[in-house]
Order: sequence, then C-alpha cells, then structure tokens
Amino acid sequence: MIRLGLERIEVLLEKLGDPQKRLKFIHVAGTNGKGSVCAMTAQILQCAGYQTGLFTSPVITDYGEQFQINGEMISKEELRRLTEAVKRVCEDMEDPPSEFEEEVALAFLYFAAHACDLVVLEVGLGGSDDATNVIDTPEVAAIVNIDFDHMGFLGDTLTQIAEKKAGIIKKDGIIVTAQQKEEVMAVLERTCKEKQAMLVRTSASDLTVLEKNLDGQSFDYHRTDHIHIRQLHNMNLSLLGDHQCGNVAVVLEIMECLNQRGYEISENAIRQGLRSVRWPGRFEILSKHPLVIVDGAHNPDGIHALSHNLNTYCPGEKFVFITGILKDKDYNDMLQQMLPYADSFVTIAPDNPRAMSAEECAQAIRACGFKGEVIVSIDKKQAVKQALQLAKNKDAGVCAFGSLYSVGALKAEMEDLQSI
Repeated sequence: MIRLGLERIEVLLEKLGDPQKRLKFIHVAGTNGKGSVCAMTAQILQCAGYQTGLFTSPVITDYGEQFQINGEMISKEELRRLTEAVKRVCEDMEDPPSEFEEEVALAFLYFAAHACDLVVLEVGLGGSDDATNVIDTPEVAAIVNIDFDHMGFLGDTLTQIAEKKAGIIKKDGIIVTAQQKEEVMAVLERTCKEKQAMLVRTSASDLTVLEKNLDGQSFDYHRTDHIHIRQLHNMNLSLLGDHQCGNVAVVLEIMECLNQRGYEISENAIRQGLRSVRWPGRFEILSKHPLVIVDGAHNPDGIHALSHNLNTYCPGEKFVFITGILKDKDYNDMLQQMLPYADSFVTIAPDNPRAMSAEECAQAIRACGFKGEVIVSIDKKQAVKQALQLAKNKDAGVCAFGSLYSVGALKAEMEDLQSI
C-alpha cells in the first residue's frame, strides 16, 4: 500500500542514526525518464572515479537491483543483515513504516557504510511527500519530463502533479529541468524563486543525432546559452530512443553543475559513462533474431515514446505484443497507440491489486477495434511461449510492454525460452 508523508521515515532514520546526513545526493524526480537519467548519471560518476551509490525503483528482475554501488548490487548477506536491522527498529515504532520507506532507510545505511562519495537517488512517487525527500539540499536535483500518472495520489491536473514533484526543490538548491509544458515550467519557476534555488533549463534540441540503430546512437551536444558547457562531438550512447535526447541533456547539465561545485568530471568520463551505461526494461533489445523487445512503458507518455521508437528503429515490422493493464491507467489511449504495430496480442494479469484480469485486458483490446488474434494467457511463462511461437509462425517481432514489474518477469522468462 502506498503511504505518502515524511513523518515515519524521519523517525525511522533518527533511530538508525540519520545515515543520510553523512551522504551527498543527486536527487531525480519526474514522470518518465527518471531511471535513465539516474543510470547515466551514476555510470558517469563511477567512470570519473567516485564511489557512487544508486537507488532506484521499481526493480526489474532482482530485489537487490535497488541498492547498487559502482554498478554492483548489494550482496545477499549484507541485504539480509541490513533488512533485519531496519525491521528491528520498525517493530518498536507506533506507526510502522511502509515497505518503500524501509527500503529507503536500508539504502542510506548501505551507502553510508560504504562511504559513498555521491548517491544518485530516484524519487519513488511524486516528490514532496516521497520518502526520498527526507534528505537535506542535494548537490543537484533534477526534474525530468512531467506528465499525467498516479493521478489518484498526485492530482488531476499537470499543475497539481508539478507542484508535488517540485517538492524536491530545496532552499539554495540547484535544479536541472528537462523541457516541460508551459504550466509545469511555471510551477518550477515559481518554486525556485520561493526557495532561492537556481533553475537550469535543458532542451533535447541541444543534441544533434548523427546516427542511430539497434546497437545505439551517436550525437553532438552544443549549448549556445551556457558559456561553461563544453561542446561535445560524436558522443556514443548505448541507450536507444529519441526520448533519450532530453534525458541526456539533463545528465550533461547535471555534470556541468557538479563541476561548478568543485567535482571533477572529465569529458572522457562522460564519454565512457554514456557508452557503457545499461538500463534494463526500457526499449531493451533482448534478441535481434528473432527481434525481442521489452519496455516498461505504462502511461500515455511512455507508450508514445515506445510507439515512436518502434516506428523509428523497426519500420514496417509487425509485433506480437505481450501486455497487461492496470485499471487506473488510460489504457484505451495506450492500446490505440500500439494497434498500428500489432500483428496479435497475448494478454496477462500483472502482479498488482489494481490489475485487470487477462480476459478483461483482451476485451479492452478488442473494444479498441483490433481485429487480429488476441490470446488470453494463464501466466507469464505461457505468455512468452505463446508469443515466441506466434512470432515464429508469422515472421513477426515480440514486444512486451506495461508495468516494469511485469516486464521484469517477462524478460526473465524470455531469456530462458528464446530457443523456441
């Protein structure tokens, strides 16, 4: 159950010795792109020689993925030990913390114990009331694309959602923002003025893409309004998708802000980090023959990016889609965007109390006007088998999309069953 507010996490961390106060952070909020920005930022900092912690959610395949130092997951033994330490404290609290709050506390303990120089911290939900917002003013905060999602918790308008996410802006902070819609930018500007924080705007148009294919993309970067940023030529990025241009612009400005604060992040470290970064479950190519893609897109903006990427990287290709739907999403819009690329669908029920059943999902697809084959699957393993067999029979690709939790499970099944 989602429980927002900082009261419980503040009490929990105080009882644990406030490990977050021994750490320095890059704090990242937004709707789509948080994870990619965090992954790129952490990889560059690691290449620059900093002991770098990374906390992200949700996980894709392994619970320990949330807690990484220099790209390595926490060991099972240390995860067990720290979990027990946090649980012991929680048992004595009148208002027990949520599971996510316990994970945040565990992350701070872990990173402090290993003397991380910097921690890249992804907001879980919203900003102002998210457990990660318990930290003091970070070295840099970033706010990526803000769009409609989790309206039941964050509000029904972009302005309301932006106000929640702008809650990570702290007094005298530095805020790097992606391009935003006008009403969103107005909220960020007002909040930065109130908090006397510096707002650094970025734009995907500062990148010129030179080449892109299923192996990656290359680009030049140039900002005419920022005298301090170095011009970067022929940069290589392992992550796919035009939407990554906006994310990279945010990352490059994070690095510039850190350099101005006295850190040393060279162009070579940036090049190494962008070339070597990996971020599973986001337009991730598992196989080229047959073409198998997994993408955690689960809201209209994410689905739009997926649709655009399919058109860009796989023109003319038809797909067997594996998908499950949550009832509180704008699923009609999402499904309509996928129909032009669909040969057929295999439906599943995500592991979420808000999920549609596989049969309900199939009915929603047919209600959108899809006339092709829709198969209802009893579980993820069967869904993968059915999709791979359909793709083989029809010379189509396979693409799994929906919640990151489901995509992670599907990815694991696909990697086991691609021999079909």
